[in-house]
Amino acid sequence: MISRLQLLLFSLSLSFAGLFTYADDNTADTDTNVVSVFIAEAYIELHTGPGRGYPVFYIAERGEYVEILKQRTDWYKVRTLPRNPNDSKIKQGWVYIDQIAKVLDHNKQPISLNYPEFSDFTQRSWEGGFMAGSFGGVDEVSVYAGYHFTRNLAIELALSESFGDISNGQAATINIVHQPFPNWRVSPFFTLGGGMRKTEPKSNLVSTKDRTDDTLNVGVGVTTYITRRLLLRLQYKNHTVLTSRDDDEEVEEWKIGLSTFF
Repeated sequence: MISRLQLLLFSLSLSFAGLFTYADDNTADTDTNVVSVFIAEAYIELHTGPGRGYPVFYIAERGEYVEILKQRTDWYKVRTLPRNPNDSKIKQGWVYIDQIAKVLDHNKQPISLNYPEFSDFTQRSWEGGFMAGSFGGVDEVSVYAGYHFTRNLAIELALSESFGDISNGQAATINIVHQPFPNWRVSPFFTLGGGMRKTEPKSNLVSTKDRTDDTLNVGVGVTTYITRRLLLRLQYKNHTVLTSRDDDEEVEEWKIGLSTFF
């Protein structure tokens, strides 16, 4: 028999099927014309990938020239130039935007950089973050990722884990998010979704089994643009846990966290 959760997820999947039909043709990478620049500060660090989690594998020092190949969010892909015709040591890696600000063009002038601004927030396609708070009075942490297929509508997937004295739990939810005022720096939103929650009782005194229940939720929240690609998010949700007992459970959730966008 098809459960209420399966019907909900089927409806959400129909919405998801239209994502790329209405999405803007934006990508995370921004190709640039190859530009040769001069390192004016002491050095810049080349990472193996576009992120601080990737290791630094080469230090380009003051006086060297590098070519800027492309941009991905706040990272620039660069290639070192040989110092002389006999130098074959060419390195290629990723440099953070703040360090690219330390280079000069051939006229010894700073180059123009595309720093993320508030306008990028209002036109974001992808968003993700970490949140922590309370689920029915117990501590819970969550990670989520969302895709904005219009400026007002997004679909989000969230994974959560709760830690209580009586039981622990894990949950996965999928939600439709409506943001009525996407141009506001402090922007409210509304959510509607569902998912599944697994509860693991800690009691050793009686024979208790883990259980998995379908859930529905409705919520409201606010996203605040802080700076660059950093957001503060606060949300409240009311969950209905569809148990096998006579009465379904109503559970309140409060969370706050930090997010980023692309």
